[in-house]
Amino acid sequence: MFIFSFKTSRRRLFTLGILAVAFVIILAAFFALVLSGSREAVCPLGKYKLNARDNAERVEFLKQFGWEVSPEPTEISTVTIPAEFNSTYEKYNDIQRDQGLDLSRYQEKTCTRYTYQILNYKDASQGVRANILVLNDKVIGGDVSSVLLNGFIHGFCNPDKVHA
Repeated sequence: MFIFSFKTSRRRLFTLGILAVAFVIILAAFFALVLSGSREAVCPLGKYKLNARDNAERVEFLKQFGWEVSPEPTEISTVTIPAEFNSTYEKYNDIQRDQGLDLSRYQEKTCTRYTYQILNYKDASQGVRANILVLNDKVIGGDVSSVLLNGFIHGFCNPDKVHA
């Protein structure tokens, strides 16, 4: 049988306790930041917020880019980001990266897609919509696109404002 003993002062024990608590707090803060992800992104127009907890925040998200949209989504659906991107998804993710987002971080995750009709898109009287991909109350991707036969697709930034 072995007996170990050591002698220390209360001051030293108190200091070690404070250091241990500080270490745990810093570690918890680090993991909270890593797991929550950023709530801002950057596009050619500058920084923008990614909050999408409810319909009001999603509409406000699109207003950051100058879009006037229908007050309620025209469609709500679930989307699973594929584990492997084909060429089409790679091109779509290029659009995301151009606006400060990256869907490759969310491969194999299921998110919600909210589709809103855009009411003020220049030279498009109908068929322009905004798609917002939301996971954990945060926008992770999306686009502005036309549903017409010779339509278009681009990021959230209004092309008229970027090239102005």
